Amino acid sequence: MVQYLTSSKFYFEIDGITSLLVKTVTGPEIEMEVAGGDAPIGVTKDAKTQTQAVVGGVKYNSTVTLTYVAGNESDQKKLSDWYNDCHPDSFTGGASKAMDSRKTGSLVIYDPNGSEAMRFNYTDLFPGTKKQIGSLSVDSGGQLAEDTLELYFTKVVRAA
Repeated sequence: MVQYLTSSKFYFEIDGITSLLVKTVTGPEIEMEVAGGDAPIGVTKDAKTQTQAVVGGVKYNSTVTLTYVAGNESDQKKLSDWYNDCHPDSFTGGASKAMDSRKTGSLVIYDPNGSEAMRFNYTDLFPGTKKQIGSLSVDSGGQLAEDTLELYFTKVVRAA
């Protein structure tokens, strides 16, 4: 029996950060460029055209973007501290711990029964752009405050 996965049962973990309340995970994006495609490459007897499509290249980005519930609690604080360690304050300058602070992480996708169905393991995660609490307004409808963090990586492997 085939079980289709839903996009609502997932979990993202980073070394030492295991209880982060994640709203969305996006990326990486991979696009296969096609050479040839629908354009005919020639014609044969009886005016039959021939086409050919081959992979002409691959475009991808090495980023994963997390949107998570903002806060200054346990795992939100760990994530914020990791970001700050890797990005020194522009006013004080100085060294960062970026090279020593690379982490590993996993995106786990669950089947409808709650069992692990797919796992993507990321190597050398590094925090990139961070956006904090998009906007606050009286008419926001009581929405939760969210932070967004872009993570760079050097390798992703589908383990399951």
